Amino acid sequence: MLKKLASLVLALALVPVAAFSASAASAPAAIKVEYNKKAIVFPDQKPVIRDSRTLVPIRPIAESLGFDVDWNEKTRTVTINKGTNNVRLVVTQKIAKKNGQTINLDVPAQIINQRTMVPVRFIAEALSYNVNWDQATQTVLIVDEQSSQPNASTEKPITNTEQKQPDANAANLIDRSSIKGKTFAIATIGLYRVSGSVEPGSDVVVTLEDNTFEVDVNSDGTFEFNKDTYDGIRNFTLKAEKGGKVDTFEGEFVSN
Repeated sequence: MLKKLASLVLALALVPVAAFSASAASAPAAIKVEYNKKAIVFPDQKPVIRDSRTLVPIRPIAESLGFDVDWNEKTRTVTINKGTNNVRLVVTQKIAKKNGQTINLDVPAQIINQRTMVPVRFIAEALSYNVNWDQATQTVLIVDEQSSQPNASTEKPITNTEQKQPDANAANLIDRSSIKGKTFAIATIGLYRVSGSVEPGSDVVVTLEDNTFEVDVNSDGTFEFNKDTYDGIRNFTLKAEKGGKVDTFEGEFVSN
């Protein structure tokens, strides 16, 4: 009886050790990020893998690349600026805006431990850097576009190098010299106005962030669109369609 009891106690004592060993053996290696062969330090939240996509904290990476990063808690919007480049993305949305142009994300930006996390492809497409993945060391390798990183990756670089083909249906329906975007701020409310001229008879829509609005066009092609929403929107997209032809204009609001 004593011998059986001793065997049971020993077996129970070994269970946590065995479980810990199995867990340690199966735990994935920590994901690292390097910029031009220099490690980027993450003081709190580390890169993670979600839905088979590598997510990285955007602030420490963007600041290491020389960008200024701002966070708007009310609109849950990250704004990244460097020189003439402006990038905006909203948490939980699968798109970002770079200088008014839409960029699709693999997975939406999300908050993890109070840090905004973005798919690593965002670094390549929105911030214009070459991004590679070193499977052996579990490292994201970021390099300047003009730099090269030989023997660094077992995969194709994650770059946005595809050139868009001309749209056969494109047309000059928008009088670009007439388009004006103005914004007026009242407390936290933004009043936005887009006005100008298009080809008479065109169907026109204006897009603010991810919201699209139909615009009434006068018989002579002039129009004026007004919308009040939260303050902080910088860019707008104007699209005109007529007879199967499409014309798009990307504009920036001017504060009054």
